[in-house]
Amino acid sequence: MVLRSLLLSSATLAFTATAAFADLSAQEVWMDWKAYIEGFGYSVKATESTSGNRLTVSDLTLAIPLPDESATMTLDMAAMSFATGANGTVDIILPEAFPVGFTLVSGGKTEVAGTLQYDTTDLSIRVSGAPESITYTTTATALDMRLSHLAIEGQPTDLGTLSLDMAGLTGVTHMKRGALREVAQSFALDRLGYTVDIQPPQSQSSAPERFKMTGALDALRFDGTGAYPEAADGAGAGADSTGAQDVSALLSSGFAFDGGFAYTNGKSAVQITENNETTSAASSSRSGRLNVAMSKAGLHYGGEALGLTSSLTHSQMPFPLDVTADKSAFALTLPLTASEAAQDYGLTIELRNLATSDQLWSLLDPTAQLPRAPATLRLDLSGTAKLLVDLLDPDSMAALEAGAQSPGEIRSVSLNALELSAAGASLIGTGAFTIDNTDTQTFAGAPKPVGAVDLKLVGANSLIDKLVAMGLLPEDQAMGARMMMALFTLPSDAPDTLTSKIEVNDQGHVLANGQRLR
Repeated sequence: MVLRSLLLSSATLAFTATAAFADLSAQEVWMDWKAYIEGFGYSVKATESTSGNRLTVSDLTLAIPLPDESATMTLDMAAMSFATGANGTVDIILPEAFPVGFTLVSGGKTEVAGTLQYDTTDLSIRVSGAPESITYTTTATALDMRLSHLAIEGQPTDLGTLSLDMAGLTGVTHMKRGALREVAQSFALDRLGYTVDIQPPQSQSSAPERFKMTGALDALRFDGTGAYPEAADGAGAGADSTGAQDVSALLSSGFAFDGGFAYTNGKSAVQITENNETTSAASSSRSGRLNVAMSKAGLHYGGEALGLTSSLTHSQMPFPLDVTADKSAFALTLPLTASEAAQDYGLTIELRNLATSDQLWSLLDPTAQLPRAPATLRLDLSGTAKLLVDLLDPDSMAALEAGAQSPGEIRSVSLNALELSAAGASLIGTGAFTIDNTDTQTFAGAPKPVGAVDLKLVGANSLIDKLVAMGLLPEDQAMGARMMMALFTLPSDAPDTLTSKIEVNDQGHVLANGQRLR
């Protein structure tokens, strides 16, 4: 539902650009736009009227069933016009104040209804090209959105403020129709700001509850491409709502997208009031990015933020909890569809130079025995797996949850990098294992791994000594830890440095530095 809404918003706002001029009519643009929206499962109803070179579309209603909720979501939009220009382009004209009503009906009863108010300044949407290859170019000085009305089960409800403010918008979207509708899109904003300030009606008493979040991003940019299957009659991808919501079937038909956001100077602040106590948090980042790609080949989701700072305060905390980091990053690669062949997967987590305030260090370590250098964590895993179910197919997932289907088999695991450093100690490692799924006897029901991992541990004995001196680690537990390190590691020529090679051979023997443990 989120994906469909995002794509629909993109189509509705038509973030588009430079034109290769050819003759287009207002009717052709409207029909293509309508087909694109219907391709994501929406039914479209509207009243059309023509005067001269202008087509006006009024009483515009978009509706889509939500099978999981046995409900229907309906959007009602203000009138808009499509005006054919002398040079063969078409301008889409929206009013400066553009309300969009939404209604959620379940079981014949209106559960939620409301209005999103769009306010635009200097908005221009120009369409050029030919019916089979259309380019939209969009600019606006400002485009703001806010929740102006909300009713829950027929009762007007004032939650507070929910708003989104955009300044300096430029965008380009190019759509090319064929067996697949190919879309290339980019847009940029000078600034994006948001406010969520909610106070539940039932909490408006002597002890009110409140949630307030504000934030902003500078130089926000999006670039992406997509491919969407066209229906045989040209009405758009999956013109019936069932097909549009069957993501597994869409992937098999060629559905794909790959896009990413980037920004600078990200800031956010959160304040939560509950039981007469207040929790506040603020964070910022110098820059960041988020990338998402999905196709039959799988899902990739990743992002990073650079130059992070954050601060947390609470009514009962004696001082703020301040944290900084040079980098925070993650990435996930995951197969989505069943296949006889092994498919790639991967996971990366990185937290670089994490540091906190001296006040917190003084609380944990008042005698300053531990080194206070920033901590770092990096984990990079990859491998191959055979997936036996389509993760986006409801029937397959139901069988999986019922225990009637196995999700798949891990074929290989690679530890490309392990890096952990904190309090003067560090651990690094690499390794790789292949997994024999045909042998579940050697390891009592689990598939047999074959491979090795190399580890290097620096500063562990010194850290144990300091923890014992601080009273945080009992002497008997420290002795047990040293015995375990002696069993699994070998001393290196470097001071307080231990190395270890853990192997599992094809006979199922487990060895540590050549010594058989199993």
